[in-house]
Amino acid sequence: MGFPNLAGKHAFEPFVNPKDYQRYLAEAFGWPGLPPVLGVVITFQGRFFRRVVADSAWRRPDPPSSLVGDIYLRETEHGLIGILGGFGVGAPAAINRMEDIAASGARRFLAIGYAGGLQPDLEVGDLVVCDRAVRDEGVSHHYLAPGPYSYPSVAMTERLRAQLALGSDPVRVGTTWTIDTPYRETVDELAHYRDQGVLTVEMEAAALAAVAEFRGLEFATAFTISDQLTGERWQPQFHHQAAQAGLDRLLAAAIATLSSPQPAGRTRSLTQPG
Repeated sequence: MGFPNLAGKHAFEPFVNPKDYQRYLAEAFGWPGLPPVLGVVITFQGRFFRRVVADSAWRRPDPPSSLVGDIYLRETEHGLIGILGGFGVGAPAAINRMEDIAASGARRFLAIGYAGGLQPDLEVGDLVVCDRAVRDEGVSHHYLAPGPYSYPSVAMTERLRAQLALGSDPVRVGTTWTIDTPYRETVDELAHYRDQGVLTVEMEAAALAAVAEFRGLEFATAFTISDQLTGERWQPQFHHQAAQAGLDRLLAAAIATLSSPQPAGRTRSLTQPG
């Protein structure tokens, strides 16, 4: 039996759509939805998120939007941008928040976070922009036809890369391996993906890219190296100042990318939001 269990399900009609949940929130709780935003930054590291939103430049929507995730808003020259966090890690949690916020009107998303380094020349704090993601999680297969990769939006990925390149730190661009189960990243798999030139491993990119393609959203993602999986033993460095500084650099570039005027042109789309 393949996966998903019912072949071809990515093309089937869903029973519940994100818009259905928006209507429920409006009817049951009086929630009006988010105000118009230029885009939303998705974060996964809780301590980082709390530190960022402690800055008075960020404010909660009125009324608060905890029904669709912990989101804060910030004014920029061209409009509001949002930052989302506090929901943990992993593909299912991330894509459900993306679906809900997209149904409320947001069309541009940029995810930033930690990733494990698979190549020996990647150091803690290095920056990596994802141009494709190995679909070794479960979520993407419910949205897209079978295939090895999900792809972020080309134009937004390039804009993010260009913003990061304005800094003094080198920026790598390449493939990430997305997997749901960090304690089942096996020695054989690590060797396989390292030999293929895959740069990083994390838990969300392939799923978020798949949902973005399915819903016709713009999406890009980038990581800072937080741990290394290249030697004989795992080397976690989540606490390291270089990893923390990497998140700060990613956030600054994400804000600049989303707050710039949106270029003309259509984003590819397989299915419009329900």
